[in-house]
Amino acid sequence: MLRKRVIALLTLLLGRGILADRPNDQSICDYYASQRYGASNSTTQLRLMQGIVAYAYAGGNTLPNPATNSTGIFNPGQFNGYNVYLRPWFDGSKATTNLNNQAVGVDWLDGGGTEPLIAFLNGSTKSADIKNGTNQYKLFTHWYYVFGKIYSCSQYKTFLDSSFTPLTPAYVHRFMDLNQTEVGYFIEQLIAASKYYGFSDTDAATLSTFMNARYNIRCAPPANGELYSICLANECPLAAPDANCDVYNNIQPYGLSNATTQSSTPTPVLPTTSTASSPSSTAAPTAPAGGSSSLSGGAIAGIAIGAAAASLLTAGMWLFFRRKRRAKAETPLTAEVSDARSSSGFVPQSAYGANRHGSYSSHSPYVFAASTTDSHPPTAVEWAPPQELDAENPPRVPMYYTKYAQ
Repeated sequence: MLRKRVIALLTLLLGRGILADRPNDQSICDYYASQRYGASNSTTQLRLMQGIVAYAYAGGNTLPNPATNSTGIFNPGQFNGYNVYLRPWFDGSKATTNLNNQAVGVDWLDGGGTEPLIAFLNGSTKSADIKNGTNQYKLFTHWYYVFGKIYSCSQYKTFLDSSFTPLTPAYVHRFMDLNQTEVGYFIEQLIAASKYYGFSDTDAATLSTFMNARYNIRCAPPANGELYSICLANECPLAAPDANCDVYNNIQPYGLSNATTQSSTPTPVLPTTSTASSPSSTAAPTAPAGGSSSLSGGAIAGIAIGAAAASLLTAGMWLFFRRKRRAKAETPLTAEVSDARSSSGFVPQSAYGANRHGSYSSHSPYVFAASTTDSHPPTAVEWAPPQELDAENPPRVPMYYTKYAQ
């Protein structure tokens, strides 16, 4: 009995000694980059973020000693006993990308899906060799930047060749119809990935608590002009004690400030967009919000999609004013937005949410076709490719945008 107590005490003291190694003035990212790679600099911090992001999205099933709950964001999994499958948010089968306040399906996995992520994780490649020029490449490079900021990497601004300003989280996730279970699953996968890369239980819990309190609640008050709530379903827990739902009635792309500056000339790149038709329901059973009062972690399922989706905003505004100048006989683009949540608060369609969207399709990376409400066939509309998907600053938001944005 005494032997067991001594072992327990030594274990506790050893654990405290290890946790004490991280100085209070050193961020989680900087500390673990140094611990894992021998130094903390822009290269090692980026490498740490690349590993965590790849592990979180692809899962650890192909690696030695994976966590039992590490199934991967792109793969079917479970959270609090409910089936979760988030891949349709990324593969274009669901219209969830916010294009100028309309939901559009975009294939963000066109650069190889999980294959380059797994190859990087198992050591087959030195980096996640996502096909350059694809939507997935642009998305992941932005994810490294955004998650680097969340993890407090001191050099996160160097992760991209050019700076940019991401869209506000609530705007990005407006059409994703995420509930507490779905956000909670994403949370869990990021925390599992962090622990795989050496994060202590205490640091992982600290990171989890921070992100959960910021993103996995409804009607969080503005912070520094940003709207961080991405759990927007009615059953999502309200922010306490100062919930502010009014500011979420008219979410602007860049939060309350809705204006950015541009310091460089970007290289235009247009993503390939998928048709926005409603997908058939073949995923796992509906994941309700989960009545549990606590979650194991907190993170955002598509926060960096906003960085890439900013390009679609630019294109949408261009299309709007082009069509305004066309003949009066031209019928303007419309979008049907419906609320498919049931009275019980669950999201019935496609297992996880309503597919609210306008009808879009794409025939090439440079031609974006929009269906109209008249009887003649849809017209292919060409525009100058937008900018932000090439990791550049978004253009200054025009003053007229607030007048026409709904």
